[in-house]
Amino acid sequence: MNIEETKQKFEEAGYETWITERIAGVRNRVVRKTLWIRVDKKKIRNAMQFFKNFAEQYPHFSIISCTDLGNVVELNYHFALGYGGRLEEFVITFKISLQKNDLRIDSIADIFPAIIYSEREIKEMMGIDVINIPDGRHMFLTKDFPSGIYPWRRDETGVKETNKLYERWKDEA
Repeated sequence: MNIEETKQKFEEAGYETWITERIAGVRNRVVRKTLWIRVDKKKIRNAMQFFKNFAEQYPHFSIISCTDLGNVVELNYHFALGYGGRLEEFVITFKISLQKNDLRIDSIADIFPAIIYSEREIKEMMGIDVINIPDGRHMFLTKDFPSGIYPWRRDETGVKETNKLYERWKDEA
């Protein structure tokens, strides 16, 4: 199944979709395509189950990236189809917006087990409440890290002071 067929499947199911392209490679330039799918947070489990059911091969999960946009946190669930096929692979990114006053989303680790690590990461680093996460332990922060502080946030819950090793030269100047 190619990117256009995948896009059509999601559009027929009522999702907003679009495709972006970028040039990759130095000697052998190729066009890399990404299919973007906007999903309401209440429909994330339905979208993921739909995706898993119609994909011809098991989708390759990469990561959940997130951005603090002020009143909204945007989550991007990155997958690939055609993984390992020469010039056949394309990226599928599910884009979900969460209002800061309701940073909750359902876990999809039972649908795609590898996603558990990214769910734990966004919980710990962004303060997102991942509902029904099978394992909510911390991964990166120490046990004594202050609660209610989230390193990737840009608002009042973000880290106030950091020990940036690459900025120590300022103290020595």
